[in-house]
Order: sequence, then structure tokens, then C-alpha cells
Amino acid sequence: MLTATTHQSIRHQAQLLKAVLKIVVLFSLLIGSLNVFVFAAFMVATFNFLTAFFASAILFFFNRSANLRLASWLTCLAVIFNVAVFIHLADGRNYSILWVMIIPPIVFFLLGKQIGAWMTAGVFAYSIAFMAYQLQQPRQETQGLGALLNIIEVCTALWFLFRFYEGSRQAAYRELESLSATDKLTGLANRSKLDNLLLDAHQKRRDAEISSATVVICDIDHFKRINDEFGHLEGDRVLQALARQLKTEVGDQGVVGRWGGEEFMFIFSERDVASTVQFCEHLRTTIQNHSPSSKRALTLSFGIAQLHPQHSIEHALLCADRALYRAKQDGRNCVRCAERDV
Repeated sequence: MLTATTHQSIRHQAQLLKAVLKIVVLFSLLIGSLNVFVFAAFMVATFNFLTAFFASAILFFFNRSANLRLASWLTCLAVIFNVAVFIHLADGRNYSILWVMIIPPIVFFLLGKQIGAWMTAGVFAYSIAFMAYQLQQPRQETQGLGALLNIIEVCTALWFLFRFYEGSRQAAYRELESLSATDKLTGLANRSKLDNLLLDAHQKRRDAEISSATVVICDIDHFKRINDEFGHLEGDRVLQALARQLKTEVGDQGVVGRWGGEEFMFIFSERDVASTVQFCEHLRTTIQNHSPSSKRALTLSFGIAQLHPQHSIEHALLCADRALYRAKQDGRNCVRCAERDV
């Protein structure tokens, strides 16, 4: 079974593959047109157009089959073959050897570090040997428009490749960061994210950046009965529907996350105990009257505590948990706060 990280990595590689193939098609058509209309190099132009055709075919194959591994190998081998043939057709003139520079990013991006390193080493060794041989051939040449265009084209191709890769890498990092802070089932902040938010709110209280902060632990009453009567899939659907409802009700007033199981947590900055109790009462009646479960009425119990600057976060969580326990003892479907906060 693929993990979220593995799945995200595969999608990232697939995006790179498509980008590489599109760049190959674009540049092959552009260079082929230049070879026809500027240099009258029809043999090289034919080769360029064939390259565009085969790159399009690989892209079509990948879109139909989703075989990332085979498409990556075909792309890398096609790029290496095309670069080698082009350099030979040009006899290494006009800085055509520079085209080998586009091979390392492509093979490293698509085939990984180990295979990319060996393949790049082989290409570079062959290129050095080829140029060493060319130096033995007596010839006199001047660098002209062809040399300038080769330099421009290679630099532009590398710019596109690295720009896309860096943009894709940053997007992948942001997605991974989001996944690490999000509860998979409900889409709310997970416990790790809530821990960080509690630390942040507590530090702000200690630094007097905010005048008050409260933490609420909320529990679904008799949630086990839903799982027992209707199954765990229905229980998951209830959790998801409730999470959406809680997130809508909280809005930008605070943060809501899944603390664990059927427990949720709210963190409010610049809200005292009295206003937090008022909000939780509103939320309790809303859920009672508009249950997210179509098969069973839901009720919630709440435990509230302050985040005191002179006490630890663990102390606040213990107080909120005790208040929640009292709410359960008092018949559930009610709001209770830590006794010293009353």
C-alpha cells in the first residue's frame, strides 16, 4: 500500500516527465524550423521533427497507460540518443556539444540518483572522448549564428527545466507540510499541529501579546454506539460531517482540530472563559438540532480551561479534560469549565 509521501513523490515525478516531454517537443519543432528556414540543414531538421514526433508519442503512451517507469526510461534514452545523433551530425561544431548539458537534470529527475549518476557519467565520458577525437581532425572554422543559437537554446532549455523543477519541488514540499499537519480522515488540524498551536498561544500569553486564551476539548456522546449499530464506515462519515460543521461554525474565530478518536479541540485567542462558554453552548445546541448524522441524533460534551501564562500547557489540558469528565458525569450534552476558571 502506497503511503501519502510515496504517492506524492510519484505524482511529482509524473509532472516532471510531462514537462520534459513538452519541452522536448517545443524545442525540437523550434530548432527544426530554424534548420529549415535559416540554415537549410534539411537532414538535421528531419531529425528534429522526428524527435518531436517520438516525444509526443511517449507523452501519449504515458497519458494512456500511466506507466511512469517505462515512460521515464523511454524519455531518457530518447533524449540521450537524439543529443548524440545531433552532435554527430554537426561534427561537434558550433558548440553542439553543449546539448549534453540537458541530459543530467532529465535523467536525475526521472530515474533517480543512482541510475542518473551512472548514465550521466557514461554520457560525459563519451562526449569527452568524442571531442578529443575531433581535436585530432585538422579543420578551420569560425563561430557563427549556429554557435550562438546553440548556446541560447541550451541555456533556455536548462532554464525551463530547472525553473519547473524548483516550482514543482516547492509545491511538493508545501503539500507534504500540509499533510503532516492535517488529520487524514477529517481534514482538520491533527494532534501534532494542535500541539504547535497550543505552544504558540501559550507563548503569546506569557509574552503578553494576547490578553486571554482558552482551550476546549469536545467529545461526541455515545459515539461507540454509532460504530456498533451502523459500522465504522458510518462512524467515519459522521466524523467527517461533524468536522465540516465545526469548521464552519468556528470560522476565523479560532482553530479546531481532531484531538483523537471522537474528540475535537478548539483553541481560542483573545477569548475569555465566559465568551467561550457562550460559543460552546451555541455550538452544542446547533449540533443537537442539526445533527450531521442522518441515522442517529448527535450530542456533544465540552470541557473548557484557560491557558494561563504562569501554568504549563499540560496543566491547562488536564483542567479541560477534568471539565469534560464532569460534563459526562452530569449527563452529557452540556458545557463545563475548570472550577478555578468559573
